[in-house]
Amino acid sequence: MEISLNLRQLILAAAAVSLVILLALIGHAVTPVAESSPLVLTLERWEAAALARKAGVEIVRLEADGRALAALTAAEPPDAVQAMLLAQRIYAGQRSGTAATATARAALVDAAAAVARYAGGGLARQAAIEAVNAALERIRALRGQTVSRIPTDEQGRHVAFLPLASAGESDGLRARREANR
Repeated sequence: MEISLNLRQLILAAAAVSLVILLALIGHAVTPVAESSPLVLTLERWEAAALARKAGVEIVRLEADGRALAALTAAEPPDAVQAMLLAQRIYAGQRSGTAATATARAALVDAAAAVARYAGGGLARQAAIEAVNAALERIRALRGQTVSRIPTDEQGRHVAFLPLASAGESDGLRARREANR
């Protein structure tokens, strides 16, 4: 009795089994877990996580620009050319982004314009310092928000990264949204 094996079929079968094992390991690594129970990764959760990652990157960039702006403001007297270049770089880098960081981006652009005007002699130093402090406060508010790992409320509805999305919104809008729950 003779056993013949087709080498091509054997390689394809091994590749298929390897692919299934690889996908299982990747799935195990990225599946969200709540109270030691895996959750189905829905499209909404995936999109919310992607938006949160994007907002996190924007917050890091906002913090770096805010630190550069604060350092320039602290210099006595500030270099007008350096202030103008920094303001242009901040404006170009902060023109677009997620809605969660919109108020902080706008405050940082306004602060950069105020520092450039101060460096050029068109604005008082205290006004520039107040603009920078206001922008840094908005950025700190974004960083200080706690983001839950699994974003659901009591009824199981998707409220992904709501603290990050609601940073900087008015109290009236927040109250209306809470009333609609």
